[in-house]
Amino acid sequence: MAAYLSKNFGSAGNKKTMTWSWWFKLGAIPTGGHNAMPVWGGQQQSYPTNGIRIAGDGRLVIRSGVGAGHGDNIYVITTRKFLDCASWYHFVVIIDTTQSTTNDRVKVYVNGVQETAFDTQTIPAQNTDTQFNKGDEAMHIGRFGHASTYDGYKVDCNGHFGHYHFIDGTSYAASTFGETDSTSGEWKAKLTPSVTYGTHGFFLKFENAGALGTDSSGNTNTWTVNGDCKQSASTPNNTFATFNPYHSGVGQQNKISMAATQIDHANDTYTAKITAATLGMNKGKWYWETKYSTTGGYLYVGFVRNGGLDSSKNIRENKGLGDGDDANSWAFAAGNSSGQIIKKIRHNNADAVADMGVTPAVNDIIQCWLDLDNGKAWWGINGTVMNSGSGTGVPNSGTYPHVTFTVGTEFYLPAVSLYGFNGAPQCQVNFGEGRFGATAVASSNTDAAGVGSFEYSPLAGFYAICTKNLKNYG
Repeated sequence: MAAYLSKNFGSAGNKKTMTWSWWFKLGAIPTGGHNAMPVWGGQQQSYPTNGIRIAGDGRLVIRSGVGAGHGDNIYVITTRKFLDCASWYHFVVIIDTTQSTTNDRVKVYVNGVQETAFDTQTIPAQNTDTQFNKGDEAMHIGRFGHASTYDGYKVDCNGHFGHYHFIDGTSYAASTFGETDSTSGEWKAKLTPSVTYGTHGFFLKFENAGALGTDSSGNTNTWTVNGDCKQSASTPNNTFATFNPYHSGVGQQNKISMAATQIDHANDTYTAKITAATLGMNKGKWYWETKYSTTGGYLYVGFVRNGGLDSSKNIRENKGLGDGDDANSWAFAAGNSSGQIIKKIRHNNADAVADMGVTPAVNDIIQCWLDLDNGKAWWGINGTVMNSGSGTGVPNSGTYPHVTFTVGTEFYLPAVSLYGFNGAPQCQVNFGEGRFGATAVASSNTDAAGVGSFEYSPLAGFYAICTKNLKNYG
């Protein structure tokens, strides 16, 4: 279901001077048309591509047209491409047509640094009224196009937004909204920037899960939430792992959605593709959950070390997790479809544990504990650690691991494989964000540091996979 925010102000604001500031993390690789990742759009029915977007090739596009003839008074496309699905970007777009210097009328900053290289740079004449901030039609965040005659432009965004500001009538530098951390050297958000928002200005913090469109600027310019917009625990200051869209399978046999937390297999017969996480570890103790939400094949849940990556740093083609991948991956194989039941641990194309003693079913939550300090791993289902073959595993005491291995200098990445043979299997992962796809966990169990939200207890000493924990424990 489409997920976006919308608002119709009903009157025009300042059409010459305005500032946007937002944080964004890609949930998929931009593909297809020029509207691939809409940020701000739909302000003119006759020209629905007005707005700001990350195009299909990853470049940032800012466009303000004057009508159906596609005459642009602003058409700016960066040379740089924004394709990192693991990290947050901070974008600031400033439009001020009152400026006497041409290049000062449209400026772009990314993570505090001004962009100076553009593939296209159409700049308006001084004091031009843009098509932005007209206020007479619905505006959208996370969507392009709204007129019934332009259904082909109804493109939705796949990713995370954070701290979204719009300033009506004033231009502000990027340093108003962010600053360099004196310790880490990283660009970080200023949580309470000092700005005058203007009549149509707003500040969306997304801090109220039940009212994500709430305006915190003091203007009460609240936005309407449409579809499955969900609050995420992932922030620029603490980013949780997600599935890596660049490891989604050759030919896109696996489709990644829900801000890179859900995978659907495309029902290719007897094929399995590894999809790994965006974050990896080489020490520490880690926990995550995977929901086996639709059968039609098998689900493999486990991890792969970077020895399982080929020379181009892509997960090896046509390799299922634990199968045919040399000695670089380990997985619990779950399947209960068309009378074919599997419940084993696979490694190096062989059974590491032939029978885990529990028959998996649809909507089961498969747990994984990975101890990289001692080279051990355990799996569980619905809150119970499974039989290791010699006894029930106890991850927090280190006993009865399902597999043991020698930890080297490599990084280890949580991963899954979906194996389709008579349907289109599906799974969702929770690295601590507190949901499986669009569904929140029924209970909220934090890790040993009080971080994350899980359906079941991570057990003492194990941590959610996020940048904060990697810094402290990884």
